[in-house]
Amino acid sequence: MDPKNIIKHSDPIRHDDLRDLAKQSGPTVSFLIPTHRGGAETLSDSQHLHPLLTEARTHLAEHHPDVDADELLSPVVSLAKSRQFWQTQCDGLAVFAYPGGSRHFRVDRSFTPQVTVGDHPNLRPILPLATIDMDFLILALSQSKVRLFEANRATITELPLEDLPASSEDVEGVSTREPQFQHQSGIHSSAHGHGPRDYNVLNGFLQVVSKTMEKRFTGDRRPVVLAAVDEYQGALREHLRSVTMLDTVVSGNPDRLSELELHAAAWPIVAAETTRRNGVLVERLGEALGTGLATNDPTLISSESASGRVEILILAERALSDVARTDELDAAIANTLVNRGQIEVVPELPGGHAVGAIFRH
Repeated sequence: MDPKNIIKHSDPIRHDDLRDLAKQSGPTVSFLIPTHRGGAETLSDSQHLHPLLTEARTHLAEHHPDVDADELLSPVVSLAKSRQFWQTQCDGLAVFAYPGGSRHFRVDRSFTPQVTVGDHPNLRPILPLATIDMDFLILALSQSKVRLFEANRATITELPLEDLPASSEDVEGVSTREPQFQHQSGIHSSAHGHGPRDYNVLNGFLQVVSKTMEKRFTGDRRPVVLAAVDEYQGALREHLRSVTMLDTVVSGNPDRLSELELHAAAWPIVAAETTRRNGVLVERLGEALGTGLATNDPTLISSESASGRVEILILAERALSDVARTDELDAAIANTLVNRGQIEVVPELPGGHAVGAIFRH
């Protein structure tokens, strides 16, 4: 099924996209400009590129005289001339030109116009858009309807149910009565005036759903956000062993919620989980400092990233715009990506440090 875009005219940024950019050899020219989602300004957004192109040519002539600047920058020039392209923008545009190709990303973040030329791309401004994102699943569940979605910050896609029942009627003997009251601790038939049979058949339906989810998504690291009445949680979690269902749920009967409404309710839950996981990483960094398995030294991080020793690179938000040691930082980011390391951005690091790294060994 086709994904639905939550953020119109935006391009998702994955770690694999960043890794592909980091692998490019030769000088990379990184452009950042603000754009507009509509109105007359969209037709003038391309004008931001013209002075930046001139600046890039000057820098290439001075520092990379063997590089054909016209050939390197030709994809950016073509982009600047495309009237249709500028009519479908978001809030900002990042463009990367390198020998043999280019990439661009329309994003929901505005930028101050800037260009950098270096041995590595300037990925710092767009890193948060990749690190804050998380792929996740939404299980929207009632006795009358079961829906399953995969999503991230910017998109949601309904998935085929496959072996999941479409409703309780697909499971033999299950009652179709919905609970009328909500309790956090599980299903309590006495609280609803239901008899033992109602309790047992409802549990049977939920067991089929949870066991099917467990079988289908074992080994899948995406967390699941449950959209259902609170009473369903206990029975569902009981049979989930390797599938992570987040503690917070989209509470209530989800049948009337559209895909976009489900996403709007689920994404804050996932974003909070991202924040929680980053907090765990920062604690892990602090515990490893002084053991030889972590450091806050930017120079050491840059050199060790080249050898592939950096497992996790953690950047404080201030490092993204810090003009000091940008070459070292861009090298550390690129090397960590190339060597399949993890990069995360956090609001701040203890001690006011701009960067930290956890080593593999």
